Amino acid sequence: MIIEVLLDGHDSPRRYRVTRTDGAICLRQLDDEGAADGEVICLDWCAPEPRVYSLLLDGKSYDVHIDEDATDEEALELHLMSRVIRARASDARKRRVTKEADGPDGPVQIAAPMPGRVVKVLTPEGTAVTRGDGIIVLEAMKMENELKAPRDGIVASVLVEEGQGVEGGALLATIE
Repeated sequence: MIIEVLLDGHDSPRRYRVTRTDGAICLRQLDDEGAADGEVICLDWCAPEPRVYSLLLDGKSYDVHIDEDATDEEALELHLMSRVIRARASDARKRRVTKEADGPDGPVQIAAPMPGRVVKVLTPEGTAVTRGDGIIVLEAMKMENELKAPRDGIVASVLVEEGQGVEGGALLATIE
């Protein structure tokens, strides 16, 4: 899974690939193109009670209490030792469809929400689609995810083939 974290005082979010390995959570920061940028950080954790996490990182133990804003599911307040860190965290899969800079009527890019394998291309190039039509089926973590058209248009390009492996954030298709 890819998460985006925006800390108070920063202009743009940081993106991280999050994986689980042998019960540990591993994080790796990604650059703007979605490529790995930095070392992998793995930590062991447990949740002794709701919204309280005990983390073990490099042999040091940390207790983190997380307050959530009931009106904004992405807003968090992290209490770590004597610090309070305000952040916004969101699942990058929610942002799998991004529009290019040429306006709301311009091309729409369909991107992979996470690493996986293309199971099926449902609509080839040149096909007219309506909002909600399936474009590509992507298998990730043994689950199939159907990526759908966010608006009416024509499939201008399909950049992947069935059976092809893709990285999270990879461009799969464009709708005009």
